[in-house]
Amino acid sequence: MKLADVSTEIIILILIVACTAVFTYLEPNFLSYNTFVILAVLSAELGFIALGLSFLIATGEIDLSSAAVITMTLWLYDGWATGLGFNLFLGMLVPLAVGISIGFIQGFICLKMRIPAFIVTFVGMIIWQGLVTATTGGYNEGYLGPTTGWFTFALDGYIEGVPFEFIWFIVFAAIFTVVLTRTRFGSHVLAVGGSETVARNLGVRVERTKILCFILSAVMAAVTTIFFFNRQFYVSSTVMVQAPLFAICASVVGGCRAGRANLVGTTLATILIIIIQTGMVMVGVPSTLYMAAVGVVLVIFATVHLKSKGFSWRMVRRK
Repeated sequence: MKLADVSTEIIILILIVACTAVFTYLEPNFLSYNTFVILAVLSAELGFIALGLSFLIATGEIDLSSAAVITMTLWLYDGWATGLGFNLFLGMLVPLAVGISIGFIQGFICLKMRIPAFIVTFVGMIIWQGLVTATTGGYNEGYLGPTTGWFTFALDGYIEGVPFEFIWFIVFAAIFTVVLTRTRFGSHVLAVGGSETVARNLGVRVERTKILCFILSAVMAAVTTIFFFNRQFYVSSTVMVQAPLFAICASVVGGCRAGRANLVGTTLATILIIIIQTGMVMVGVPSTLYMAAVGVVLVIFATVHLKSKGFSWRMVRRK
């Protein structure tokens, strides 16, 4: 059997086992319950973003504004939940609505004005981040309401030692996989990414499909906001600033590109990235070299994986 015939999921699983073995050898505490909780929670929060991005990448587009969307919706979530009498459940409707609005605006500008998504979402990132900084002055803020309750427990509680947040991540991944593989919308997403001309000839509304994927990407960033806030209970303008790039990396390594999406692979690749990040910290990589070290390892693993599947970075970009 050739390596290219091995499924993406198996290759990533092998990398996960290898990374876990290496980090456990270097730092025995890596293989502990506390580390498991950290990996589970961080994988979920990055994974929500990656799942949304996977649909957009499958259409041939990209979104760099996730971190800024998280920043903006964090402040709005805190403010509205407080204004509603510290009601975290009702307060979450605002960040979700903002996510829908931002996704629609960016998708509409990209498609109707024919501006590349890279530019639109990069500018969007600057604008949304700038609005928050101008409004707040860049200060962090803590939540003054109660930090316990049924809603917070449903998002940040535990069942048999497993964080609910990770369980929600797996549930989202399963639902999105069904949507992608068993619904008309999923078929349209893949058709648009494969060939817009063919998709139009088949009656697919290309612009609408892409705009919906832009909305989905922004909404999943808002979902990350809701989970993050109910875990940390503070807002900051520097939360998850590298998340979009790592989420894109997870999607690509997981097997997503124009015309193709693999949400199981994306889920596993997200876990792999978090293992690498956490392992680097635990083995004592200096903070000044942390991002560089993580980047080098990710490039190596991503390149090995793509080569094993018969792809190159150039082919991934052009597909």
